[in-house]
Amino acid sequence: MLGRRLVNWINGALIKGPNSTSGRDFNRSNLAIASNPATELDDVDTCIRLGREALAAGHVAAATAHYRDALLLDANNPDHHAALAYVLTEQGRHEEAWPHLDEAMRLNPEDPDIHFQRGNFQMDVGELSNARRCYGAALALRPDYAEVHSNLGHALVREGLMAEAIASFESALKSDPGHLPAHSNLLWALSFQLDGMGERYLREARGYGEKVLALARPYRDWISKPGQAGSHEVLRVGLVSGDFRQHPVGVFLEGVLKRLNPENVELAAYSMNPQDDPLTETIKGHFSAWTPIMQMSDEETASKIHADGIDILIDLAGHSAYNRLPVFAWKPAPLQVSWLGYLASTGVPGMDYLLADPMSVPDHERGQFTEQVWHLPHTFNCYTPPAEHPKLAVAAPPALCNGYVTFGCFQRLNKLSDTTLALWGRVLNALPQARLYLRNEGMNSEAARGRLLKRMADVEIAPARVTFGGRIHEREDYLSTYADVDIVLDTFPYPGTTTTCEALWMGVPTVTLARGGMLGRIGASLLTCAGLAEWVAWSEDDYVALALRQGSDIERLARLRTGLRQQVAATALFDAGRFAPQLEEALLAMWKRRPHV
Repeated sequence: MLGRRLVNWINGALIKGPNSTSGRDFNRSNLAIASNPATELDDVDTCIRLGREALAAGHVAAATAHYRDALLLDANNPDHHAALAYVLTEQGRHEEAWPHLDEAMRLNPEDPDIHFQRGNFQMDVGELSNARRCYGAALALRPDYAEVHSNLGHALVREGLMAEAIASFESALKSDPGHLPAHSNLLWALSFQLDGMGERYLREARGYGEKVLALARPYRDWISKPGQAGSHEVLRVGLVSGDFRQHPVGVFLEGVLKRLNPENVELAAYSMNPQDDPLTETIKGHFSAWTPIMQMSDEETASKIHADGIDILIDLAGHSAYNRLPVFAWKPAPLQVSWLGYLASTGVPGMDYLLADPMSVPDHERGQFTEQVWHLPHTFNCYTPPAEHPKLAVAAPPALCNGYVTFGCFQRLNKLSDTTLALWGRVLNALPQARLYLRNEGMNSEAARGRLLKRMADVEIAPARVTFGGRIHEREDYLSTYADVDIVLDTFPYPGTTTTCEALWMGVPTVTLARGGMLGRIGASLLTCAGLAEWVAWSEDDYVALALRQGSDIERLARLRTGLRQQVAATALFDAGRFAPQLEEALLAMWKRRPHV
């Protein structure tokens, strides 16, 4: 779930990873070059000031014009080239941006900031190996550059190198113990490996909570609700997210928002969206208030939420991209809840509850959270099915024509752990005719495919048995490729969520392995709610046996596929009409239990 472009010129930061930074603060005083005549100095300073102000206001095109003007006045300033490259990159104009980064490098090859920005550019265009080389060059010049260590960690995560990524985030914190984005990134990476690491994760989460609390001044009183005696109580609920857009969180949220009863819940949005899209416009219609907070400080954001009289404030990000968890340490609302976008504890003091279900967080695992765990009855997720489209008709299992089963997995490269590949190897070796179909963004990289094939060779998966597919932008085209898959093989320790729901909607069941932790049990939660508990394995041997059993009965698989969409559509996992009242009931019950101050 990785959003990328958050601009905050007031603080001089560009967040490009889960929580990372740009390294180029164009507020620096060295933007004025003393070699110019005094009259030109004033003009250059004005161009840069106007560009910075335009960017802070979200007017990227205007900022571009001002930085071009600065270059006309002083073409030998590497900072001007870097600034123009940045705003061009923000507009997706990569071919125009790169020559300016090259020129900035030529003019000042010893500036680690420029190497850092070049690394961020390479991340933008998906050239992860090149990004890592640029970050390495920056660190060679400045070994204690925390922001570079953090972004390098993100590049490593995207390549599936989780141990190296964790080490990089740790290096960032060693360089700057107070670097909150790096600490958040570390927690995000550790959540991939939460099974067996619960104590360390909780310790790190509490440490993060201590840091954000030290920077906050929590509210102790809140605006009273104005309702009259005997009147129906309408909860004012605020949602904080950077994913009110075409993103898994936005997709899960859309259907629920439509079905919440405005007589029970009034919604206000606090948006960290880097860019709005058509789904944003759809979602906006369900909120009575919409406040962009990208350019607001934590204190300003908390003050706004408090002044709005929010009763319950819900975080939809956790330690993922575009989060504003430090705001929750200010306690701007009397009741605060973590939901949907993150499957572990936030560690933030003042986050009162975490929404889960009995399968994802059984009673004996409640101690893994700093929040109180509140169980929804069936599921804490509700997937919004796509609109009807000819490409989205459920197809017959391809095994009926092929004569062999095709296992598939459309999850991110960083979820393909060595343990996952080892179990897949056991499955494929036991079914010598079976094939494996992998699709994800990382498969667009030849280097990433090569590394994955080498890892597969280590577990005796022959390249001839594997089909790779890269990213497909159109949702209908992407979902239609499930017609080429008979059974999905889930990953671990980080199972699928969105991909599992997408597969179920397309008639394709998933074999999942339940492990410890909320994240480790998400597959079991989804499949149990969908009425497919028999597809959940509880040990590695059981996972292999289950995949072999299900993959060996093609006729049974065909019968299941015929009615699977209708089956899951009637559950709370897909039916927002069932899920939304359960969510409302939970919020009202939490509100009634809150301490009165």
